Amino acid sequence: MTLISFITVAYFFWPRFEYVPVRGGVVIVDSFYSSSPSFTDETVNFLVSGGMRVDVCKDENVTVEFYRRLPAYGYSLIILRVHTGIYGEGSTAISPGLFTNEAYNTYGYVFEQMTKQICPGTIDTNDPAAKRYFAVTSAFVAGSMESKFNGSLIVLSSCLGMWMNDLAEAFLQKGARAFISWDEKVNLAHTDEACILLLKALIQQRMTISEAVGKVMTEVGPDQTYGSRLTYYPKNASSIKLAPQT
Repeated sequence: MTLISFITVAYFFWPRFEYVPVRGGVVIVDSFYSSSPSFTDETVNFLVSGGMRVDVCKDENVTVEFYRRLPAYGYSLIILRVHTGIYGEGSTAISPGLFTNEAYNTYGYVFEQMTKQICPGTIDTNDPAAKRYFAVTSAFVAGSMESKFNGSLIVLSSCLGMWMNDLAEAFLQKGARAFISWDEKVNLAHTDEACILLLKALIQQRMTISEAVGKVMTEVGPDQTYGSRLTYYPKNASSIKLAPQT
């Protein structure tokens, strides 16, 4: 009787992990590639050496239409190295917008602009002459992205992705399984270092999302300028692991 009771209790408390399969491959979306290619080059080499299929969308190919079709491509792991900004200020602020490299104009994507799915984004808000780009918001992710993500893991290696939950929640509504990003502004060099460590923890060391994010925050830490922290959504995604490619 004692042995049976022990086995029952041990089974009840045995860790239960969820898995995100990587059979659909990986995509790195890199708006900064032309000026800073080392992150993507290093990450591609690391992933390919582990037997993964990797695509890269970079520079001028990061467009509204690319974002629109992103779920339909079937990627299991999506790494977004793109500028992110908040549209509006104070009580009128809406969720973070993912920048494209597509120059903004008032006549493009009129319906999406009217419904706040797309907004103009400026990287340097202190420069009135700075170039503006189309940026897609959580409303675009939920309303205009085609098809559904198949349980994908989204890693937004950029500012403000978890400033509020709206963007992460929109990706989940569209079929993603989990979302990882920063809760404030972050310097590019800092998030690059953190993201590579995160991916190696998830893929090489087979850590859970909670363990991998914890490792990043211990070894790389918050951004030294803005104090931002890497976090994930939803909280019940803590036990998710990336499944080995088969």
